[in-house]
This record gives sequence, structure tokens and C-alpha cells, in this order.
Amino acid sequence: MKRVFFLINGLDEFDFLKHVEKYLSGVSVTVGDSLPQHANEYDLIVLWSYRKIIRDVSSKNIILFHSTNLPEGKGWAPIYYSISSGQKYFTISGILADEKVDSGDIIVKARFKIKDNYTAEHIRNWDDEISVMLVKKILQRFANKKIKGKKQIGRETTNPRRRPEDNKIDRKSRFDEIINHLRACEKNHPAFFYYKKTKYNIIIEPDIRPEFPSDLKIVFYDST
Repeated sequence: MKRVFFLINGLDEFDFLKHVEKYLSGVSVTVGDSLPQHANEYDLIVLWSYRKIIRDVSSKNIILFHSTNLPEGKGWAPIYYSISSGQKYFTISGILADEKVDSGDIIVKARFKIKDNYTAEHIRNWDDEISVMLVKKILQRFANKKIKGKKQIGRETTNPRRRPEDNKIDRKSRFDEIINHLRACEKNHPAFFYYKKTKYNIIIEPDIRPEFPSDLKIVFYDST
């Protein structure tokens, strides 16, 4: 039986059980907030939105997912920037862990078109599901083989860290100038404005909830 370890920041962040049950049935899955002592006992170790830097990446079964078309968009808040900047596609890059943040070899990329009725909430849910789906596909593709990818090439960019105050809206802005910003802010950190010393939060959602992207495309970057 294949063994997978999800390394998370805290056990309260294990909120993707339904995706594990859907895609990783028949796989022994362990979740923890510290790297296992014997990493090689697992077929795959997944750094799940893990915020600490792993110094020892000598074990070649440690991977992570970053939600941009690497090497573009390294750093923070990839979902926000993908929507707010008006990007045409949302991309998830599966990479080997590296000492330098978001710089490991590309194993696989998945992408779908960002439609006008997508918000950050929808994309985050799909991002989690697709990432677990990719775990399954990586296990299948590299069964009994070393996980391989390709060096990152192209223009490297880095997204700056965002803070809650960055969601503030200038009331003088034209509405069509802030639509993407509104779509990119999430319910737990909503867009907001002040009016006569009162803070008003803005949360938007489409009248009809969009379905899982039917145009999802997955490409592996190994040479097999």
C-alpha cells in the first residue's frame, strides 16, 4: 500500500478530508505538523501550504504545490493576485521541495481558465481538490520510480505579502476598477471601506455557483 504524509502548519488546517477520501482511497494517509523522522518510509511527503522552510530536502519524495505558473508569481497570496491582476488562467504547479522557496523542479502543472463568475472562494476549493488529485496522479506516474521534473525556466516574479488593511477600498474608485479586487478577497478577509467611522465589509458571490472547471488540463514535466 502506498503511504503519503501531509505536513500541515496545525491540525486545525486539515480541512480537506473529503478530497482525500475521494482521490486517495486505498492509500495510507498520515497528517502531521512536523516532518516524520524517517521520511523515506513514505512514498510521498506533501508540504500542504506549509509556512516553515524545510532545510533538509535530501529526501527526493518531498513535494509541494504553489498556485501560480512558476517561476512567475512566487511568494504570497497566489489566488488573490491571480484574480486581481486579471490573469486568463489559474495554474497550480507541483514541484519538488528545494532549499530556496518555490524554486524546486517542476513535476506537474494543472490549469483552467478563470471565468468571470469565479471568486477566490471557488478557486480555493478547487485548488485544494486539484492538489489532492495531483497527489494521486504523481503516485500513479512514479510508482516504483524516482520522482522527476524539470528546472524552472522563464521570467521569475514574486508576489508581495498582503495584510488585512490591503483589502481596504477607496470609496472614490470607479466600481469597474474594483470588481476583480472584490472577487479576489475572501470571506475571512473581506474587502471593506469606512463611512463616517463605521467599517463596512463587502462580500460578493455570483447568483449561480459555478461548477468544477471542465477545462482542467494537467501536464507532467518529467521525461518519461
